[in-house]
Amino acid sequence: MAFTVNIPGIIRLAAFNTPDEVLAANDASMVGRSLSGRGGLVNRSVAAKLAVFRTPDGDVWPAFRDRLDPLRAAHQAALEAALSNVGPLLGRIAPEIAELGGYVRDGAARRSTGVIVQQAVGRLFFADYAASEQSYAAARTLQTWLSAAPPRAFWIRRSGALQASLDRITDLSRGDMACAHATALAMDNIVRTIELMRALARDGDNLTKIGPQDALARTLRAPARVVREARDGGCAGPVRLRARSLVLLAVESARRQRPDPGFAFFASAWNRCPAHSIVPALLADVWQAARTDTEAAHEQRGDLQTDQIRSE
Repeated sequence: MAFTVNIPGIIRLAAFNTPDEVLAANDASMVGRSLSGRGGLVNRSVAAKLAVFRTPDGDVWPAFRDRLDPLRAAHQAALEAALSNVGPLLGRIAPEIAELGGYVRDGAARRSTGVIVQQAVGRLFFADYAASEQSYAAARTLQTWLSAAPPRAFWIRRSGALQASLDRITDLSRGDMACAHATALAMDNIVRTIELMRALARDGDNLTKIGPQDALARTLRAPARVVREARDGGCAGPVRLRARSLVLLAVESARRQRPDPGFAFFASAWNRCPAHSIVPALLADVWQAARTDTEAAHEQRGDLQTDQIRSE
């Protein structure tokens, strides 16, 4: 159920947890991505965290632009069109898919899962994108920055780690802020899904019994929450919002109540993720890659047993 919190000078918040509530709040005309920092100390702190995601010349990353921003709409449409070329793009990252499939199957890889995922995502934008432990550490720093309590956030900024991480991700993304967002923030949902696939594959003979789409339905994860702001007062579904309230959308909690892969990507909304088609396809291919090697190993063992019987 949705709820609101209003402590003058401290916080003004509305939280939405069910699928219908999340979709209604996301679609409400007065709710947007831009955070003013007004409404209380907490509101100001959250706005300050998101304010760092800008280009070197001060332009906001596309994923943080508002609904009515014409640049947002243009960037989103162009990227969605580019990422809709699913087959060739998955072919481009076939080595990374095979590597992730091996990890799902065996639990071992020559480099960390995060690095493999970051490189796969980066190569959807640039064929020669090369991730490293350092670039993945930069992504983890930015992810931590978003969720860190004030003392830790202060240290991340004061130590220089925040700016260094932003610089590394921006440089690798060659100034493409959609690529920066994907390889720094959005990729974390893929990493979590791959880890859940590994856990699923470890349980009995799930790799042989469960198909890619079923595995995807069981393991796909959405962002835990996304933050918006109500610019003006008004109603979002059954909830009346006060002006300048933080709007907290519990996307993952809502997705569990409506296990539709599209829900995780807001696939039917104005802010749909441009990767709403290719990410599920990528993850399904990872599971299939793990299954294919497992089935081949089973067939090879069967052939060996047959040869042994014949020799006897």
